[in-house]
Amino acid sequence: MEQDVAPDPRDVGFLGTPAVMASTEGRAHAIEQSRLGWPCRTGFVDGGDHTLYEFRQLIAAGGVTFPEPDVTNCGGVTAFVKVCHLAESFNLPVTSHGAHDVKVHLLAAAPNRSYLEAHGFGLDRFIAEPLRIEAGLAVAPDRPGHGIEFDWEALDALRVS
Repeated sequence: MEQDVAPDPRDVGFLGTPAVMASTEGRAHAIEQSRLGWPCRTGFVDGGDHTLYEFRQLIAAGGVTFPEPDVTNCGGVTAFVKVCHLAESFNLPVTSHGAHDVKVHLLAAAPNRSYLEAHGFGLDRFIAEPLRIEAGLAVAPDRPGHGIEFDWEALDALRVS
């Protein structure tokens, strides 16, 4: 991607992982795009281990404007929350990647939350009360823990004897 002038920030929400982030060149490319004014979200570090320490390096280098931890591969709920706090210490909003039924709770607890990425994995049929969107906003259910209640009858239909 070539860019000679900074883009108008109203033209794009953000770039999603604009390079192969596992390479030094890819990270440098993301940092350069960020300096040109392209808002960049990333958390999917191809080939990396998606840890708090990778987020720290990328954030400190200015290579991301929307850190995007994924609770399923960043080290769990505790690591997700730590990435949110780290991003907040740099005045960055945090977004999410995948597993929206779990992350709606995590983002609701983050003061620097921005976007909830919602996927169409087809798992809604196995969840008693799937993610609700009202007036364009995700609603975190008022249930303890991760907030997911499974539809055991729907899951039972898939049981292998």
